[in-house]
Amino acid sequence: MNALLTLLQINDSAFPIGSFTQSYGLESYVTKGIVKDSKAVKIYAETMLKHNFYYNDAAFFMKTWKMCDSHATKARVQELDDLITAYKAPFEIREASKKLGIRFLKVTENLKPIPRCTKYLQAIKGGEVHGHYAMAFAMYAHAAKIPMKDALHAFYYNTLNGMVTNCAKLVPISQMDAQKILYNLHGLIDELVEAQENMPVELLGSCCIAQDIRCMQHEKLYTRIYIS
Repeated sequence: MNALLTLLQINDSAFPIGSFTQSYGLESYVTKGIVKDSKAVKIYAETMLKHNFYYNDAAFFMKTWKMCDSHATKARVQELDDLITAYKAPFEIREASKKLGIRFLKVTENLKPIPRCTKYLQAIKGGEVHGHYAMAFAMYAHAAKIPMKDALHAFYYNTLNGMVTNCAKLVPISQMDAQKILYNLHGLIDELVEAQENMPVELLGSCCIAQDIRCMQHEKLYTRIYIS
């Protein structure tokens, strides 16, 4: 298994897990006219990475990676899964994390089964755990011997790319503006990845209240393009 090629494949926008169907509340921001142009898109994306993703999915990725390093027991995996489920208050966000996690595990199971990932998928199907994408991604990347920082960089970038791509369709913004935003936030991703391992544990799961509210509002939007 080539680590770089594996990382490129599992992080590709064409990887069939359905991530393109999720906006994570962004559709509510656009509908309300809050995210309405390229400037607002950059602010939104930067805020989400710094004040939401860093304390949530990226942090969950890091905790899962460390558990893989220490060969954590099934009980510890269940404990982290329960914790992540509790932190994801909006229904649509919990469901998105579960759906992406299950699809990721099913696809990778057909590519190259990994015992740790197989057990996690079986536990999800058995109702023992909820299932989360951040955990599944970290488990597989760890087993594929992808360097941790490379995997985390890719995990951040994929999230940013999803946000900007959705903005290009929803706002809309031009493809060139979208690429400029992606390029200009490379440095922020570098900073967050370098700081991730030393994030204070008491800040795990810190949320952006407005983001959670927009995610909940999305459930009742009159028209919706995205699932979340």
